[in-house]
Amino acid sequence: MLPPSATLISADLADAALSCPALVRARKLADWVGAGRELTSSGVLRPAVAAEACRALGIPLSAKRLRSALDVDELMLDWAVASDAGFIVAQGRYAYASPDLAAPPDPGLLLNAWVTAAVTGLGVPDEPCAGCLTVLHELHTNGQPQSIEDLATAVTAVGEFETAQAEPCPDCGGIHNSPDLLGLGGLIDDEDIDGVDGLEHAEGTVVGLAAFGAVATANGSAPDGAAADGPFRLTPLGSMLAAAVFEGSAPAADADAGAVISAISDVPPSVAWTMMRPWLDARSADSAVGELLAFAETASAGQRVAAIALASEVGPKAARTWRQWAKRPGFGAYARQWLADHRKPAAHDPSDEAWLAVDALAIMLDALSDALPPFLLAAAVQQQLGTEATELLPLLRESGHPAADGIMTQLGLQPAPTGRLSLVPSLPDLPGLQDPLSARPGTAAGRRARPKRGQRTAADQRSGTCQIKISLCGVTKPPVWRRVVIPADITLGELHGVIQQAMGWEDGHLHVFSTGGQQYGSPDPELGHADEASVRLLDLLSAPGDKLRYTYDFGDDWEHDIALEDISLDEAAAVSPSCPAGKGACPPEDCGGIWGYAHLQDVLADPRDEDHGDMLDWLGLDSADEFDPRKFSIDEVNTRLAHLTIAR
Repeated sequence: MLPPSATLISADLADAALSCPALVRARKLADWVGAGRELTSSGVLRPAVAAEACRALGIPLSAKRLRSALDVDELMLDWAVASDAGFIVAQGRYAYASPDLAAPPDPGLLLNAWVTAAVTGLGVPDEPCAGCLTVLHELHTNGQPQSIEDLATAVTAVGEFETAQAEPCPDCGGIHNSPDLLGLGGLIDDEDIDGVDGLEHAEGTVVGLAAFGAVATANGSAPDGAAADGPFRLTPLGSMLAAAVFEGSAPAADADAGAVISAISDVPPSVAWTMMRPWLDARSADSAVGELLAFAETASAGQRVAAIALASEVGPKAARTWRQWAKRPGFGAYARQWLADHRKPAAHDPSDEAWLAVDALAIMLDALSDALPPFLLAAAVQQQLGTEATELLPLLRESGHPAADGIMTQLGLQPAPTGRLSLVPSLPDLPGLQDPLSARPGTAAGRRARPKRGQRTAADQRSGTCQIKISLCGVTKPPVWRRVVIPADITLGELHGVIQQAMGWEDGHLHVFSTGGQQYGSPDPELGHADEASVRLLDLLSAPGDKLRYTYDFGDDWEHDIALEDISLDEAAAVSPSCPAGKGACPPEDCGGIWGYAHLQDVLADPRDEDHGDMLDWLGLDSADEFDPRKFSIDEVNTRLAHLTIAR
């Protein structure tokens, strides 16, 4: 992220930043922290101290006794803003107000701190929310104030470009659309997120921006509440934020095509085009398309789609380059298709249709391979293709596509004695397949499968599966979570083993499950926990949406939310747990909890840090490049889960 331009820095702008609601609350929190407040090993205020902070800030508490500061979202937001703005400094087990808090702030430093705090709400650059970016982009690029209805329409239009994991938006908390993979959305049912209210998201984003003084109504007043009284415009602070987001994240004018595609891969098309403009302006249309196509020819599936789409939008000025690429076999089919669409047809290649169809299948499989285990992936493709499956095998053989053999191997395709397509194993041979594919939350089958709250049908029948999402609390850059399918009658003791293997922990510390004031763990009299081996998960969670807290390592306090997503009744349910999706690497054990993990990442990112070498030694790494907090392998997780034994 680039700092604010020197031409934008002024005392008036700094005063506006300092007086915005978010920084006012952050300074109030810092003043309260004062000379020092005690932290937990996870780097958050101790529960009793956090309760005092809530009273000082006027934050209502729903429970008489606060279990963790992490449970109070409003407090943690204020804490994050105060930390990002440099108002609070954490050292070891204590936090202090910055010594410079009372001094007149340096405008440049203050505005840099303001940008850092403001972009966190948009998830830029780590986890950008497509809807939030779209609202900021619409306000930035349109020359007149925008109504909330206009902003909602823009958000709805780009909904399909949200990530397939459908993570909650950091501003409005909603779940937005996952991409319809080449029109094959039926492979992963997203009915449950298609109906998200774009108006609600737009309002939430406007209110979030207003908290930082970045947006105002057309008459200059600050939005309040549900942001119903538009139209809205960016303030000078908002224009500075937009410049930092869209210009600061844009690829350099001399970047190669791969770096360009990586820079725009997580943003909506309209935003991508704005970010791309300096790169495009630095070269001719022919050169831009040539670089993009050369990259696309050997790129991964997802990057190939993005590069071809971007090249297609450059316009007819690049027709000469498209004609050159149209002379090539195979990948040249994209160029021949572009020329035909623009009424400039080139010589037709009879194999183009097959080649493009197989390439689309390769792209689809690449996109789904991290979301579905191999046996479900194969069966899902057969189910999606239906009667068209008979045409797939000859299409693969005749296309000449370099990925054709790999696709047949990946899907287990072979000709049946009848000459029809056969998939090994075939769909009817996969026990319980119908539920993972069609009884997902939000589908008609999924709604029928949901028991009423308090009804233990799946557990009582000791058959079936349930799907849960395990989310590591407090880690957001990137978030760390696993989606796991487990036996419906699993006990909490067995679930502990699943969590350890799915997340990647080493099971070297104590743990506890907690819900409704009750705690479950190892039956140790000194701990006072109820015996986890005698309690089943569905004794505590009875309907999709119910949650349970799991804490691992009472020193680092790694807290996990266990959310029940779906229950499927099936007499032939698989016993072995499996992980169909996930994100983010498990933090290193004993690194000091969420704040220690954040410090670890900062140290590794700065070779000049005095602890850089010691941290590498502690991790057993030769270089910081070997540490990747985004690393996640679904195959490795499922291999670990396969070694678990759950007796039945």
